[in-house]
Amino acid sequence: MKRLLIIFSLLALPAFSADPAQAVEEAERGWAKGVTTNDFALLGKVLGDDLSYTHSTGALDTKASYIDNLKTGKARYLKVDHEDLKVRLLSKDTAIAICRAAVVTIQNGKENPARLTFLHVFVNRHGQWQMVAHQSARLP
Repeated sequence: MKRLLIIFSLLALPAFSADPAQAVEEAERGWAKGVTTNDFALLGKVLGDDLSYTHSTGALDTKASYIDNLKTGKARYLKVDHEDLKVRLLSKDTAIAICRAAVVTIQNGKENPARLTFLHVFVNRHGQWQMVAHQSARLP
């Protein structure tokens, strides 16, 4: 009976990706979904409090300023479509995601399409992969 209770208890646990690379990819795609839908709860979860976000223009944001720019409409993303996304685990708690992406933002009331390359650094904190650094560059 005790064994049966243990088995049922394990079955009741929430499903987590057993593959860390897959979990990082899910966090990466969570960021893209969060910025395109203004899902601030999702962004609060996938962005680390110590985020250093360097835009392709060279502008630098913290987590607070990045989310505030989205909330106020200063920054607005219409689309982030990942291309050729690769995740590399550097340790059990650190990973990088590198990709190219088709991105459309709104700047000064006009759509601004761009092809960018991203380098994202993720850290696993208590089972949650969080982006702690973003660096992007425009592609020709």
